Amino acid sequence: MTKLNVPPFCNEPLTDYNDPVNRQLMEAALATVKSQLGQTYPLVIGGEEIYLEDTLVSVNPANPDEVVGRFPKATVELGNRAIEAAAKAFETWQYTPYTERVRLVLAGAELLRQRKHEFSAWMVYEVGKSWPEADADTAETIDFLEYYARQMLRLGAPQDLVRIDGEQNDLEYVPLGVGVVIPPWNFPGAIMAGMSSAAIVSGNTIVLKPASTSPVIAAQFHRIMTEVGLPPVFNLSGQPRR
Repeated sequence: MTKLNVPPFCNEPLTDYNDPVNRQLMEAALATVKSQLGQTYPLVIGGEEIYLEDTLVSVNPANPDEVVGRFPKATVELGNRAIEAAAKAFETWQYTPYTERVRLVLAGAELLRQRKHEFSAWMVYEVGKSWPEADADTAETIDFLEYYARQMLRLGAPQDLVRIDGEQNDLEYVPLGVGVVIPPWNFPGAIMAGMSSAAIVSGNTIVLKPASTSPVIAAQFHRIMTEVGLPPVFNLSGQPRR
């Protein structure tokens, strides 16, 4: 099993926007994100991207005429399919060495750190957060990935037990299966990613149904985790049709 040398946990620093360099970085990120507004995003089930005609339109609450993105409304059948895909992926993911799961979550944290201003910019547009509020949400998103990864290193290692002569006892923490993640809109990065990463790093698989007002932020996080090599254990579902 690969040994990971991970430094002690440290909170992600907040961005000082009094610094003109940081303001320029955020302004550039806002311009980049603005050029990507209005895209249509897919459901992702078992690694397959699924586009539907029936979509939820996410708008900028500070400018309702500005479409941030369109996200599919899932059917009951697709919801069930996502659960089944997650259950199938669990058959192998639960046996993936915990150090490999930790490595992938830490890689996601690092890539998010590199793109933190863009991730914050998505929150400015999609849920109307101010720059400092969005930056704090992004920093907490990174913190959750970093923290849960370290907790898995602790829980995955051999556990101390009271030793009794004549007995051989071991304690292991085991994954449970499929989790459904339904986060709120007000912390669309931190709570969404925290719930998702905690389940994934501990060997479970998930179906994420993002808040109806912040599906694009969830899609951006899913892209980051896919980009670092996370296998299809992370399914992205949509607001159910009514």
